[in-house]
Amino acid sequence: MWLILRGALTTVIGNLSLAALALALAFSLWLYITDRENPQERQLFNSAIAIAPSNVPNGFAVANLSENGVRIRIEAPRNELDNVSPDDFEATLNLGGLSAGTQSIAVDVRSTNNDVTIIDVVPARVDVTIETLRTKEVPVRVQLVGSPQTGFAAAGETASPERASVSGPESLVALVDSVVAEVSLTSLRVDITEERAPLEPRDVRDGQISRVSVNPQTARVSVDIEQREFSLEFAVTPQVTGQPAPGYNVGGIAIDPRLVIVTGPLDVLQSIDAIRGISTAEISVADARDDVVRTVELELPDGARIQGTNDVRVTIDIAPARGEFQFRVVPQVRNVADGLVMTQAEAIIVTLAGDVPVLDAITGSSIAVSANAEGLGAGVYRLTYEIAAPAGTTVVRSEPADMGLALTPRE
Repeated sequence: MWLILRGALTTVIGNLSLAALALALAFSLWLYITDRENPQERQLFNSAIAIAPSNVPNGFAVANLSENGVRIRIEAPRNELDNVSPDDFEATLNLGGLSAGTQSIAVDVRSTNNDVTIIDVVPARVDVTIETLRTKEVPVRVQLVGSPQTGFAAAGETASPERASVSGPESLVALVDSVVAEVSLTSLRVDITEERAPLEPRDVRDGQISRVSVNPQTARVSVDIEQREFSLEFAVTPQVTGQPAPGYNVGGIAIDPRLVIVTGPLDVLQSIDAIRGISTAEISVADARDDVVRTVELELPDGARIQGTNDVRVTIDIAPARGEFQFRVVPQVRNVADGLVMTQAEAIIVTLAGDVPVLDAITGSSIAVSANAEGLGAGVYRLTYEIAAPAGTTVVRSEPADMGLALTPRE
């Protein structure tokens, strides 16, 4: 019986050994294949790892670190390297048991990713300055950033609490003049309240102080916004001076733009004549014979401004004046019979209408008044006549309605 059991046991043990050997060979083969397909690689990690002091002794604070971060070289499977991030590492300085002063401490960098091994840390040590912990109370100050919408302004701000405590290294806390809550006013036109505006320690020149904590860390800040400027629409009134050349008048006046929007404080806008509107700079038409076109500035009261350009284009039509001039004209008699002579022809008073410059250039000889004596013998007659007005004029009237004519035999 013993011989049978001994044989069976020997067989089982032999099979187990073979199984273990096969498993070891399979594992080795898997490691070989894995290493061939996804080999271990080393590289310099592309981001600095921030250093965090730990175990700071009671009553002390870190005033300065010679380096705020370290660079590391890592080793990991090739397919892991692309997935590594700064959050996979922790760089700490163990300050337990240290006292005030500056000391060189080794940086402890650890990886939270088991597949990543840290090969090298640069720098391996940093200088740490430790000082006595100090706390003091400073005022809370509101700092306004940006500008409200045009025409609006901050009318006042409040912060709650009005004071806060700052704690940190003695030398740094001594520099803190206030803690500041920044509030953005960009494009605002209504009051604003921030319930939890972060507080930052600042020195007397408004520089930020690091490594100093603030209690409380936030404040409730309110800023009142009020409208300081208003906008109204006004007509533009050109200020025309001088007189055109003799015989010319100012016709129509065109303004572009005709209306403008003026912005400014309410009292300034109320000072503008609502009927007259906004005057332009002076535009002279002295001795002008053609249209006057000018681009001129608007004359605004102090504190007012135009939405858009401050220039307007003014076109002043200069037109010849219209008038009526009288002329005494001796008529011309046609077709007087042979043997007769005209001994008397009554003068005609002709009234012409037209542009004054044209009328000024006309003389009596420029007007043709003619009558026809065809078929008439010696005697005295009343004849109709014709008037040819010069170009650019029209006949308004003529007197008398017909003309007297005397014909006598030629001696």
